[in-house]
Amino acid sequence: MGNQGHTTEGIRLVKEWYESGVLGEVREVHAWFDGPNFVKGPYFSIPSTFPAPTIPPPASLDWDLWLGPAKKRKYSSAYAPLTWRGWWDFGCGELGDWACHTLDAPFWSLDLDAPTRVSVINLEPIAEGFVCRSSHLKFEFPARGNKPPVALHWYDGGQHPAPPLDWDRSKKFPSSGMLMIGDKNTLMTGARPDTPRLLPNKFWEEFKLNLPAKTIPRIKGGPFQEWVRAIKNEGPLPGSNFEYSARLTEMSLVGCMAQRTNRDIEWDAANMRVTNHDGLEQIVRQPARRGWDFGAEVWRT
Repeated sequence: MGNQGHTTEGIRLVKEWYESGVLGEVREVHAWFDGPNFVKGPYFSIPSTFPAPTIPPPASLDWDLWLGPAKKRKYSSAYAPLTWRGWWDFGCGELGDWACHTLDAPFWSLDLDAPTRVSVINLEPIAEGFVCRSSHLKFEFPARGNKPPVALHWYDGGQHPAPPLDWDRSKKFPSSGMLMIGDKNTLMTGARPDTPRLLPNKFWEEFKLNLPAKTIPRIKGGPFQEWVRAIKNEGPLPGSNFEYSARLTEMSLVGCMAQRTNRDIEWDAANMRVTNHDGLEQIVRQPARRGWDFGAEVWRT
């Protein structure tokens, strides 16, 4: 998975600090991202009409090949080249874009897996088939061994949590970031896990004088060199290998399903099914267009 932050120093510090006990028990996580930006783009843009206006595809584009397994439709510049992320048939909105970055550190540190439930707290829709303008979701994770259950809140499109009580009110609260709230202290990062810090500031200044031991191997050269070394059997598997990234992706996609349907989702991960609504199987196992299937149900065109 292209969550480059999984190779950084920052994400290792998050996990090491949590495992040292400095946060205490973490039962609550908040993560927020200020996009999607429908005005400045470039990755999101609201079309002038729904359905999106169609035109002949550029001569340089094989439109049928670009569609791949997606249901056949006429070309629109609202889909390609950059703004496909805004359409559920092609992309997963801001949550699909940034969960692998912003939620990587808490997912790894807290040993999370698939959520059992995702609730829609607040959601602003735009049009059917198009991603929401903003949302606040609550992911619920059960206890893992001696680790307590976790409620993880995701906000996008301008929604964000209230600043924690130990936030310095003289400073502007970040437009994107992540908070792991422990019963002892709170950990904070930006949208990526590169520069973690602890709250309140007085404790942070003291903590920096006596940091916990570095127990997790460091990565030299970033994600590309990590990958090349693994191919050459000169190092371990990349940290964001299929076993890890599949679980992180599943968490994100259950959240996307809640956004897409504007419904609370109760999720049976073992059987990959929604247990509290009928009719969502076509989202969980979206059929592929004929010629692009691999044994799944096939679109007829």
